[in-house]
Amino acid sequence: MSIVTASDYSKKVGFYQSMAQREPVVITSHGREETVLISAEEYRRLTRRRRRPYLIESLPDEDWQAIEAAHEALKADGAGP
Repeated sequence: MSIVTASDYSKKVGFYQSMAQREPVVITSHGREETVLISAEEYRRLTRRRRRPYLIESLPDEDWQAIEAAHEALKADGAGP
């Protein structure tokens, strides 16, 4: 993944569009990540993903573990209950 300022991106749009065919390009503004440029193929792949609704009782163990890990990380950062 490459990181570029918005100013640099605006000067070399074509270059960064070509780069995004190989890897995501993060565009920053005032030191903050604002946008990620990805290829159309990658965008289609991401939006094609199947989303499956679950009853909470039938949530797979790996999903429970991911939720618990995220919750613990938030608590460790002082952001969670």
